[in-house]
Amino acid sequence: MTKKDKRQQLPAMSAQRKVIFTIVTFAIPIFFFLVLEVSLRLFDYGSDLSVFKKETIDGTTYYTLNPSVKGRYFNRIDFLPDPSPEYFTVIKPEGTFRIFCLGGSTTVGYPYWYNGAFPSFLRERLHAQFPDRSIEIINLGITATNSYTVLDISKDLFALEPDLLIVYDGHNEFYGALGIASNARITPTRWMTIAYLKLVHLRTFQLARDIVNRILTLFGDDPVDYANRTTMMEQVAVGKNVPANSIDYQKALNIFKNNLNDLANLCRHHEVPLILSTQVSNLRDQRPFISNNSSELSPQQRDQFNRLYEQGKDLQRQGMLDSAIVMFHSAIAIDSTHADTHYRLAQCLEETGDVSDARIEYILARDYDELRFRTDSRFNDLIRSMGAHPGCLVADIEAVFTRLSPDSIVGKNLILEHLHPNAWGNFIIAREYSTIMGELGLLAATGDRNGRGIDDDLLWKQRHLTLVDELMAERKIKLLTSGWPFKEQPESISPIDKTDSLRFIAEQAVRGQIGWITAHELSADFYLNRKDSTKAIREYETIVNQLPHHLAANLRLTQLYFDQREFARAENTLAKLLQHRKDPVAYRALGDIYLRQGKAEHAIRCYRELARYPEDPATAPENAYMLALAYLVQGEPKAAVRILEQTIERYPSYRSAQELLARVRLHENDR
Repeated sequence: MTKKDKRQQLPAMSAQRKVIFTIVTFAIPIFFFLVLEVSLRLFDYGSDLSVFKKETIDGTTYYTLNPSVKGRYFNRIDFLPDPSPEYFTVIKPEGTFRIFCLGGSTTVGYPYWYNGAFPSFLRERLHAQFPDRSIEIINLGITATNSYTVLDISKDLFALEPDLLIVYDGHNEFYGALGIASNARITPTRWMTIAYLKLVHLRTFQLARDIVNRILTLFGDDPVDYANRTTMMEQVAVGKNVPANSIDYQKALNIFKNNLNDLANLCRHHEVPLILSTQVSNLRDQRPFISNNSSELSPQQRDQFNRLYEQGKDLQRQGMLDSAIVMFHSAIAIDSTHADTHYRLAQCLEETGDVSDARIEYILARDYDELRFRTDSRFNDLIRSMGAHPGCLVADIEAVFTRLSPDSIVGKNLILEHLHPNAWGNFIIAREYSTIMGELGLLAATGDRNGRGIDDDLLWKQRHLTLVDELMAERKIKLLTSGWPFKEQPESISPIDKTDSLRFIAEQAVRGQIGWITAHELSADFYLNRKDSTKAIREYETIVNQLPHHLAANLRLTQLYFDQREFARAENTLAKLLQHRKDPVAYRALGDIYLRQGKAEHAIRCYRELARYPEDPATAPENAYMLALAYLVQGEPKAAVRILEQTIERYPSYRSAQELLARVRLHENDR
């Protein structure tokens, strides 16, 4: 019998067996990956990339931003985005208005820390206008991210009952995390990036990604090191010029459009208002980073352009501005996409008094800059068009800054370098958001403009931003602009001398040698050594305003108020602290303040709270003594005697209790 005959005699597989065979075939790899995923989680491999982590403080559970969330967007890089430390309760308090702010480094507050960011200014403004409302402003900005990050994070926010999302985003569309022109790009297309952001939560996927990264490292493709902030821009963007209307430019614009549309649709579906913002940048004082001729020019046209361009530069240097304007116009007629020609023409026009045309040329210079760190007109126009979506509003920050700038040309009056607003600029951004909220009636009656009844000058004067914050920002900008792309050759930055105390503190903070809190504590010590309690108090007020849970800062601030006999402010500080966290030292301090003001009943309540905590023999006798003293002030000597007798019985060597008890009994005998 031949092999063919034997095969013909084998019984045919039934349809049912075929189904079972197919199921088993697919089930085996699924089961394998399921077991692998569970095993990796059990052995704690990989990272939990949730947006938030939980932290319990005195029995109350809070959400705070999970530092590991950066692992969603930054793959083979050593970079800590340093987001704002925000705490908000897992269970949203009734009547609370909750706002999430999303975006990149401007949202974070760079080059300031969190207290110089527009979300912090917005928090102070809204609390000043609505002191009886519970309002949460939660800053979720992450440096070097873009609309991919905003869209991805926003999907996790709706379960937390937001009342408003505010997005300031657009500058990082090309070179930010996952950007189309970034050296740290992970995938080539939007759909793949969206899929990646879903898969990255799987530990199995993280394992596969780590294996690939290690293989790449073996072949010399080392992870990008972002530890030095001054080289960050170069590492993500060098060699990645993007001419206007190039394929990469159009891809980035389409990705931005699709991400914004998806975000607007999500917010509409969940009935959460969304405020998008046009992006503002330095027009007057920031020369285009990279200017190139159009690839469509012939060699003859290129030579002619270069001749006219160089002649225009020479005439500009000589102060022959009218002739320079003619040359630059002639060069632009040959190649309208050369950014620096537009910039030089703008300078000449502005200097001759033609500020209207100068502004147009400054805008074109930015738009044709091939190193796309600044959002251009087409991206901003796209943001403005989003106002047509139901529930989506647009804060035209670019227009606001334009109105507030000399000759309507934004420069260093509001921008520190190429795009980050100074503190006043962030204050203005916050004011614009509050105005839009007021017009919508989000916190007040429709038609009320947020800001009514608010004195901007007073609010600015009372801002929680001190000199050391400004010095830190100044130093960061100095370091940033000392290298590429601001300088062709890196500039040497001299160290700060220790004798320049505040600048030295700022330098240590910028270099990562001390933290933001320590910088303010050291600044307070600097002022106290010079007998300037007012400025020392302001340093601690700044810490407490940003970190209301910080126990040590609250207690130190209270002590400073107490020393200045500002008992009402000390009382208010401790009362607010105890709303966030219960602490025996805070109760004791508040009791002492109440007693000092003759508020014995309130003092008794605070002292009695101390019984809830484990007894400390070092402080228990004095705590009991103060409680007895409060009862005496309250006019209840019997209660005071009972407490003093118990204290003497337990601590017979505590003389203060014995002496007070003797005085009380003597007074009773005299009666």
